[in-house]
Amino acid sequence: MLSRPHRAGIDETAFAEGQPYALAFSGGGDSLALLARLKSDPLLRGVLHVDHALREGSAAEAERARKLAGKLDRAVSVFRWEHGDIDSGVQQQAREARYGLMGAWCRAKGITQLVTAHHADDQAETVQMRIARGSGWRGASGMSARQYAPVWPALAGVTLVRPVLGLSREELRGSLGKLEPIEDPSNQNSDFERIRVRRELAGDPERRAVLLSLAEQMAAGRETERVRLRAVLDGHSMTHEGQLSLSALAPLDALSTLVPIVGGQQGPVDRSRLRAARERLIDGTPVAMGCGTIGEWDGARLTLSRDPVAMTGRRDGGLQATAVRTDITPEPTVWDGRFLISGRSGVINPERRGRHIGFRILFGRDVRVRNLVAERIAHAAEPASGT
Repeated sequence: MLSRPHRAGIDETAFAEGQPYALAFSGGGDSLALLARLKSDPLLRGVLHVDHALREGSAAEAERARKLAGKLDRAVSVFRWEHGDIDSGVQQQAREARYGLMGAWCRAKGITQLVTAHHADDQAETVQMRIARGSGWRGASGMSARQYAPVWPALAGVTLVRPVLGLSREELRGSLGKLEPIEDPSNQNSDFERIRVRRELAGDPERRAVLLSLAEQMAAGRETERVRLRAVLDGHSMTHEGQLSLSALAPLDALSTLVPIVGGQQGPVDRSRLRAARERLIDGTPVAMGCGTIGEWDGARLTLSRDPVAMTGRRDGGLQATAVRTDITPEPTVWDGRFLISGRSGVINPERRGRHIGFRILFGRDVRVRNLVAERIAHAAEPASGT
């Protein structure tokens, strides 16, 4: 896919062969170095920069990012995050907003791959932080070179591609030459956990190597879970409205993957609560599985349905309605975290189907409905090397 001079250090298997992609571009050393390697690839269809508007001078940095990409003969699409006051969780909210803006651009352009410059040092930092949070072996498996929509629904329909996880920060930036990247002052702020971990690992190369080795070993466990999920899905059925039926009472690891998907949510589901919910299914009564999903076992088939509370919200205000009547526009819109809707005109109207939320298209013209439940399940079960 890539022209030969730019292949060094890039995992080409992370890309879907022959498919166009966009590049997330901060203008920092990592993304600038990756752009320098990819600039001649005709499948690179967009270079995307987000101005988070979190500090004075961010607009000037966006303009500088535009000029940096221009030196590599690439134009940049700049998006500005419009937000109010943010008191806490700044990095998490900024991440979701960033991917939301870039994901919407990709969907509008029909681009299904978004490339980032995450490298081996980022991987080691991520594994260290997840271990510290007690996220278990799954967290210790780190980031994948190819991952469908890891931020939901911000990246609905978009696969995140990380083709330089095998390079260190120093190796990646070796392609910068005389280019001078933007230096983000937040990279010096020890109030952020990642910055503290980065400094620790910089002085401990042995621990960095152990963390990367651990991630590689734990990734094998993820592939084992995919194999089990494929077995669970053998003989499954799904309605066009996203109601899933399985021919067996699925094990906990499969349920932990499927329940958030059917509910149109990010997850993860609380495994202890999910285990208790699975045990209650034996009684044959509907059970709230978490993440907006209802389960029912009739002794032969397990049915997972979208919880109707998504139409009404909770009386205490703890959960807002997400399956709401929505106008259909030419711009693709994620509805209830489960469908991607676009069309010349029309309305998508939620309707209750017993214990499940369905929908009806009213006054529709040239309406397209993409079942994201089916899409997410297919990606969750595909082999790690699959595209």
